[in-house]
Amino acid sequence: MPLTRRALLKMGVGLPPFAFMLGHNSAFAAPEEREMLTAGQRAELIEDARAAWQYFEQPGPHLTGLVPANVWREGDGFGSYRIVTMWDVGSILLATLSAHALGIIDDASYSKRLDGLNGFLRKATYRFRRASLPNFRSSVDSAKSIEAGYDATDTARLFVALHILDRLEAPALNGGDLIRSWNLDRTIQDGQICSIKGGRLEAAEFYVYRYYVSRAYALWSVAHKPVTSGELPSAGETARQAFLEELKRIGPISSEPSLSEEVELGGSAHSREIVSVLNAAQNRRYQETSRLTCVSESPVDQEPWFTYQGYDLARESDGEAAWTVYPWKTEAKWDTPEFAAKFRMVSSKAAFLWFATHPSAYTEKLWRHVREHARAPKYGFHPGVYDATGKPSRNIDVNTNATILEAIAYALRQRKPLIA
Repeated sequence: MPLTRRALLKMGVGLPPFAFMLGHNSAFAAPEEREMLTAGQRAELIEDARAAWQYFEQPGPHLTGLVPANVWREGDGFGSYRIVTMWDVGSILLATLSAHALGIIDDASYSKRLDGLNGFLRKATYRFRRASLPNFRSSVDSAKSIEAGYDATDTARLFVALHILDRLEAPALNGGDLIRSWNLDRTIQDGQICSIKGGRLEAAEFYVYRYYVSRAYALWSVAHKPVTSGELPSAGETARQAFLEELKRIGPISSEPSLSEEVELGGSAHSREIVSVLNAAQNRRYQETSRLTCVSESPVDQEPWFTYQGYDLARESDGEAAWTVYPWKTEAKWDTPEFAAKFRMVSSKAAFLWFATHPSAYTEKLWRHVREHARAPKYGFHPGVYDATGKPSRNIDVNTNATILEAIAYALRQRKPLIA
């Protein structure tokens, strides 16, 4: 059932806090063993959640429950990117769930928004060889296709959101009915999960997202080949080392989606190992350089407009060069140390995820840094704070504010996954 305020009180929201032991590093203790939040921290997190929810209350012609993917200051008002991917829609669903769980919106608003999102998903479809699938990029104002296709990674996040809402028996939206309306088996070729771009069915490239994507598909029993080989990294040191070698071949690791998986579904053996390795590396860079480090994917406020920021285990010996910053499309002019130094940032959403899931003196520094420097005058939080200047990226985006909301809902529910 949907999480009511009474249910939240039973789970600890609003109850007297325990002491928050800043000096104790329990980053990888079980959730029930980690430091509890103080009353002051809980009040600040609720304040942050209300700020983040402002993003989802933007005026405009968009369909009920939808918001633009990105907005920016333009004259006396705001310009907006009025297109969403299925990743964005999954984020909006989880933000709406989290706002309801936190008591920011009431039952009526919750139901109305989910009804609108349900209608959008039934319209935003892509036809491929008589198959019906969630469309790649669609208008928030009409649900019409802006770029036709199917993206396996983006849709995986939608699968996670629909599964959580289905488990909670959310009103006005039946995830199972939506899943059954799509021909998802047509996206599997020879056991491989595929995307469809330019009318062509091709095996998707997931990089470190593969573990999250595979789990999302499994939630809805979409059969596919394993995305990894060997034993789970939790099976022993040999298996762990083999997994680390696999990560070196895959590419950089990042805060997302491993921390998102912990918040939404509970961590897996793969996500926990990624988080453990990245946590150690971020702390080490801070100790060596006094620079706060908190990496994730992020939109930026100038060309190329989007970057993937992470830590490359294959380049550990290269020092600062191991902290990669890649644009969403590859061009030689952006493959430089200068580009990386200019756009490297402390990710706002990742800072909230780290503090919510693994509270420590360091992750609290990340959270407070973002609270101080990335709060936007309107519509929540900017995506991050640039390492080089200490100033935020000037745009504001849906995924940053949605992730902040779900991280706070997780933190204030005694660190229980949203699905619980």
